Amino acid sequence: MNNKNRPGAAPAAAGNTSAPAVHRPLLIQRKPAVLAQLGVSDTTLRRWMADDGFPRPRQLGPRAVGWIASEVEAWLHARPTAGTHGAGA
Repeated sequence: MNNKNRPGAAPAAAGNTSAPAVHRPLLIQRKPAVLAQLGVSDTTLRRWMADDGFPRPRQLGPRAVGWIASEVEAWLHARPTAGTHGAGA
């Protein structure tokens, strides 16, 4: 099915032969999933948010928060590799 037949599809630009951008839905992780993924305690997670720039959770409802998985992954990938922060070789 081409784009002009899909409801809400943006018209293709003239001469544009590249594939349309793929939009991934946001994956929201609740606290137990974040703690399990990182293998840390609630206290460590709170300290990282206060001191190390760990992403803050998003308010999902009156009593529910969650983290955007891509933000957690980006923070994790930006962390130094073990053994590369000041101990010397």
